[in-house]
Order: sequence, then structure tokens, then C-alpha cells
Amino acid sequence: MEKLLEATKILFEKNSRRILDLVDFKLEKGITLVVGPNASGKSSLLKVLAGVYKPKSGKVLLDGKDITNLPPSTRLNLGVVLAPERMKVALSLSVEENLRFANVQKAYEIFPELRKLEKRKGKDLSGGERQMLVLARAFSTNARYLLLDEPFQGLHSELRKRVVEKIEELSNLCAVAIVTHDEIEEILSIVDSVYVLVGGKVAFSGSKDEGEEIIRKMFL
Repeated sequence: MEKLLEATKILFEKNSRRILDLVDFKLEKGITLVVGPNASGKSSLLKVLAGVYKPKSGKVLLDGKDITNLPPSTRLNLGVVLAPERMKVALSLSVEENLRFANVQKAYEIFPELRKLEKRKGKDLSGGERQMLVLARAFSTNARYLLLDEPFQGLHSELRKRVVEKIEELSNLCAVAIVTHDEIEEILSIVDSVYVLVGGKVAFSGSKDEGEEIIRKMFL
């Protein structure tokens, strides 16, 4: 059986506005970069894959099985892991408590900076510290399909470099999808495939080599 996370003919609306318009998407082994203008549906696509949003029509398939109606918690147990945008952590919980469903020691190995903050509440963390926590939580799970929504938000240049290296390392173990406006140049050097979304539609999908010229014209 082919191993992939797939969305077929996804139609998603929010507040009566069409966000995703019959989108087809496949996440296979390696790294897939998803780019597009603001409000093009990139983050919504990841949330549909993770079960945070339910499409009006279309299907989400995991290794050929329909998971469209499964909740995020079940998808997480199946290896579909979302690192959400905007540094979303549980503000009332400590760093250690935020990592309770992940491998805590592995998380601290990835971001040693978090160890000294383990008792600090999410609400008391800086933006960069919250983003480290979001990524540590995602990177230290047993992900089969890792969905990274703006993973570089709030991080300084050295941390961004470390995140790129970690993504490349993890891509040997799982399939990775990245939505980002930042570090596109660096990410392009390690991605395998590219999707460009415009107005909720797939304007381009193909290999990195095929999509690089389009990305450079539109976003670099």
C-alpha cells in the first residue's frame, strides 16, 4: 500500500468565504514546501489534514484510508502531527506540562534552552520561547506526517538555522510539509516538492526543480 497523506477535492469555507477550492494535495516521503500569497489557504490546508478544520466536501486519506471524519487526537495517534502557527501553546500550563504528550527528554535535547524554563507558564514565555516549545513538541513525537505552519516565527537567525537542519534530519524518518514566508531560500535547498496556492486553488504542484523558478519570481 502506498504510504501518503492525501487530500482530494477539498472544499473548505469559513464565515461563508471559500478558503480552499477543490484542492488536491499529496504528502509523501521527503519535504514538501507550500507557498502562496497571504490568505491563499495554506494554513487552512494543514488544518484540514490535521483534522482541526472539517471540509465541506472532499476527503482526507491516510495510507489509502478515509480519515476525513476523525478528530485531531485520533490523527495525532496515527502519526499526523501539526505544529500550528502563531506560537500556540497552553498559556496556563508550564513548559513541562505542554510537553506531556511528547518525548520530554528528546524535546530538551532539540532545544536545550527549554530545560531551564520547564516550570515557567506558557503565558510567561517570550514569542521565541513559545515557538521553540511548539516545535519541540512536534519534533519529539513519533510523527509519520509532520505539518509545520510558519515554523520560523519569532526565532533568531541561529535558531532558524537549527530548525532547518532538524527538518532535514526528520525528513529521513517522516514526510514533512512546510508552510512559510521565511527562510524560503534555505528551505528550497532541502525540499523535494512544491505546491503554490493562489486564491484557494493549487496554481502549481511539482518537483522542487520545476517549481523553483516560479517561487523565485513570486516570493524571492
